Amino acid sequence: MTRQAILNMRRSYFHNEHKYTCIHWRDFNFDVLNKIMYITRAGRGDNDTYNDVILMFDTETSKQTLNTVCSNYVVAWTISIRAFNTNIATIYGSKPSELVYCMERMHKIMPGDKTIFYAHNYSYDYVFARKFMFVKWGTPQKQLNTKSHYPLFMEFANGIIIKDSLILAQRSLEKWADDLDVEHKKAVGKWNYNKIRNQGDGRSFSKDEIEYIEHDTLAGVECIQKTMDTLNKRIYSIPYTATGIPREAVRTIGKKYHARDLFNRIVPDYHIQEMLEKVYHGGYTHGNRHFISRTIFSKEFGPIIAKDFASSYPFCLLARKFPMERFSPTNDCSIKHILDYGEKYAFIFKLILVNVKLKSDAIPMPALQMSKCTKTINAVEDNGRILTAKYLEIYTNETDLKIINEQYEAEQSACTEVYSSKKDYLPRWFTDYVFECFKDKCELKGGDPVLYSIAKAKLNSLYGMICQHPCRLLIEEDYQTGDFETSKEESLEELYEKYTKKFTSILPYQWGVWVTSYAFENLFTLGKCINGIWLYSDTDSAYATGWDEEKVNAYNEKCKAELKANGYGAVLVNGKEFWLGIAEQDGVYSQMRCCGAKRYCVRYAPVNGRPGKLKLTVAGVPKKGVKCLKNNIKNFHKEFIFDGKTTGKLQHTYFFEPEIWIDKNGNERADSIDLSPCEYKLDDVKTVDWEALWQEDVELQIYEEGDFYEY
Repeated sequence: MTRQAILNMRRSYFHNEHKYTCIHWRDFNFDVLNKIMYITRAGRGDNDTYNDVILMFDTETSKQTLNTVCSNYVVAWTISIRAFNTNIATIYGSKPSELVYCMERMHKIMPGDKTIFYAHNYSYDYVFARKFMFVKWGTPQKQLNTKSHYPLFMEFANGIIIKDSLILAQRSLEKWADDLDVEHKKAVGKWNYNKIRNQGDGRSFSKDEIEYIEHDTLAGVECIQKTMDTLNKRIYSIPYTATGIPREAVRTIGKKYHARDLFNRIVPDYHIQEMLEKVYHGGYTHGNRHFISRTIFSKEFGPIIAKDFASSYPFCLLARKFPMERFSPTNDCSIKHILDYGEKYAFIFKLILVNVKLKSDAIPMPALQMSKCTKTINAVEDNGRILTAKYLEIYTNETDLKIINEQYEAEQSACTEVYSSKKDYLPRWFTDYVFECFKDKCELKGGDPVLYSIAKAKLNSLYGMICQHPCRLLIEEDYQTGDFETSKEESLEELYEKYTKKFTSILPYQWGVWVTSYAFENLFTLGKCINGIWLYSDTDSAYATGWDEEKVNAYNEKCKAELKANGYGAVLVNGKEFWLGIAEQDGVYSQMRCCGAKRYCVRYAPVNGRPGKLKLTVAGVPKKGVKCLKNNIKNFHKEFIFDGKTTGKLQHTYFFEPEIWIDKNGNERADSIDLSPCEYKLDDVKTVDWEALWQEDVELQIYEEGDFYEY
């Protein structure tokens, strides 16, 4: 009988004869897994086979004592099994040793050499299961950690592989299931976490409790199936992360157009790479210091309107020019020289400023970032942005320098360690792919939820592919203590040399540096369209009163012209045009109150005479924390406490045990994490007296005549 005939026969069995069940593991017939097929990984040069099945496991835990920070333990677990495009079973139990036993038993019964299990937020489940895994399987022979206590992938000598689906989905399981519209959704609210349980209760779960633990993994395997099918992947080739979704396509297209040759021509030496990493900055986020902890009412200042850029970073990739040559030393450069030649050449350099200050206290969004400065003397900052300094050094480029030059004045300035590269558009093969991803996102919106979710992830991941640090020291786990530390086997320079020699390295890091700089410039250009008060900025959006719509329209036309200059236009869907990069209205609000970067609250404008709802953005506080304000924006002030029970914000406390032990209630105990509600106290920005900034003096290092240029 041919393999295809066997496949058809087994598929027919599971679709027509086998009935899905959620069952205690002791009652499950593991022999049904004999019918699982295996597949061979193509093009790898090895003979390893993989079981063609989607598996996800999850654990539920209990506190030892309620309302305290204490060690926890597993009280329930599930494994869902999906193959042949259908759900086969979900098995459950209560002891971690049983979970590990069942995973191994499944693996041994199935015919393949390797079995992949997923867990959504594996970093949590792993802590509880690690010692039980080590006892049965030994420590992992391969492991990849994104940071301390966050394993992304691990493989054991017995062939069991565990991957984290959270970093692939980039969202909670509840949202992932909703976005992909799978058959089973997370059964929210059907498990009481404020209840002490024991592992002996595993046969007496209520109907709601069974549904809760079942759906946590059943929804997961369905989401993985939809993702796998949409990407046309096999179980072994699903990317680890969201950025991995477009990476393979980019590499395939890049290979066709000899992208590696361009990379080799322009990839910088290591010391230039170090400079580039100092120049790089993220999105600009800031609140207007003159209105910190003040409520702005639309009745007094006019409507508060948020403008948002449409796909800001993809626009920069398509419309702007980037360093397209290897950086070379450039001598005798002044600020004026760099600005004069900044359209044709990309510059990186150390900027030195003496007695620097904002040109006016009326400038609401200072550009110079304190944390990026390599040296400062007597700097006065505004929520991380410099108002004035006796002396500072910062690595920057010609694009950021435009804004700095517009905002600040200094008695003396110097540009040192200057390197330049001729600018040009990014390779056509890459920009065409970026535009194709944008087109897919526009056309799929409101259609197939799976395709749209994937299209959105692809577009959002393109920038992330470019700006990833090319070399990172490995993070290794000490399996005895549970601690993580950075490997010192190789230096960053050695890792960088390896990166430059990898045939898959085709997107130079410097392109990502200029993307964020161009987005920074675009934000400040949009800010010039404000005739009222520029209240808040967040990467690709600005909140303000008194927008000059004529100027906004002119800005948008300029964006369209820049796209057209590189051969791109609008995406047309049902007669509507979608343009990259243009500023669009993102919300109208009647109230706003800001306490600093990533700390603001707004109230939507009234609709049909009904007051709008409050919307909250505070780094570290979930959106539902808005309930704490009791619908009163004045409660959003310094030292306001967001209580953990309302927000759902949890403090993670790790407990590592020397060995597995059994407590008085018969519970298997080992390492654990405690999740306890965590309060968040709101702070605000210290404001300064502008007139007092110039009263203090300081002795500075002496420079030779000619080292500085007039600003």
